[in-house]
Amino acid sequence: MNNSDLTANNTKCNGNATFLDTIMIYQSMSGDADSGTSSFTMNGGSLTSKNGHIFHVTNTNAIINLNGVTLKNEDSANILLSVCADGWKGASNIATLNANNQKLEGTLLVGSDSTLTLNLTNNSNFIGSVSGEITNAKGKTVSSDVGNVTVKIDSSSSWTLTSNTYITALDGNLSQINTNGYKLYVSGKLVK
Repeated sequence: MNNSDLTANNTKCNGNATFLDTIMIYQSMSGDADSGTSSFTMNGGSLTSKNGHIFHVTNTNAIINLNGVTLKNEDSANILLSVCADGWKGASNIATLNANNQKLEGTLLVGSDSTLTLNLTNNSNFIGSVSGEITNAKGKTVSSDVGNVTVKIDSSSSWTLTSNTYITALDGNLSQINTNGYKLYVSGKLVK
């Protein structure tokens, strides 16, 4: 998508899905699509999510590229991305979020059986946290522990925490992270 303005108000879980979301990237394992790597790229423009998670990845390997997009999350839970098990089985829950000259805000939910890589480049800024405590739209607990999370921050980008956060690996200078009074743990060790 290039310089487009997209608004979504998802109020119904589709098919086997148990989450409300704006952009869902998944493999249904129904035989109508090959397994592999899925991708979503948006350059400029705006993406407004009125209800649910802005992005949801399940049962696939997904790459999300955001380049200077205005993201507006009007849902009170403020979930930027969820990567976790949903209504399908057969593949892994893996996501890579590439932010280029991008402002990101909200919580990244990564289930205990899931993997996320967050790449912040070219003056990108992330205001938010990572959590593995996930409840779906039906009120069922999907995960209580965070999965495998790697955060990479280039020298021009930054991250401001909005709660205590646990990740697996960090590639970047700790001076680029504003803990905002919270704590950051990497592989179980308090680093800031």
